[in-house]
Amino acid sequence: MKFLVFLGVVALLALTEAVPAPQVQILKSENEVGPNSYSYAFELSDGSGASQSGSIKNPQEADPEKRILGVTGEFRYTADNGQPVQVTYIADENGYQPTYIRSA
Repeated sequence: MKFLVFLGVVALLALTEAVPAPQVQILKSENEVGPNSYSYAFELSDGSGASQSGSIKNPQEADPEKRILGVTGEFRYTADNGQPVQVTYIADENGYQPTYIRSA
């Protein structure tokens, strides 16, 4: 009898895991690449998305190893607990510097 109860619980859990999540659609997708810069952005139907742009801060530098890439961007999504999460950031010669934006 215990085995049948166990088997029933396992079957129920398997059905719970087998339910497919709704398919997320791409609402916006943009990409631009230039000789010294780039940018991209995307937005999904579930409210998540990201954007980023970067450029060489000193493109006249002859040594490619000394050129500095400056990047700014943001990403957002909804956490498992339902709270929206948004992070903006910059990345440059001083490293990656994120800023978490709290939603009301």
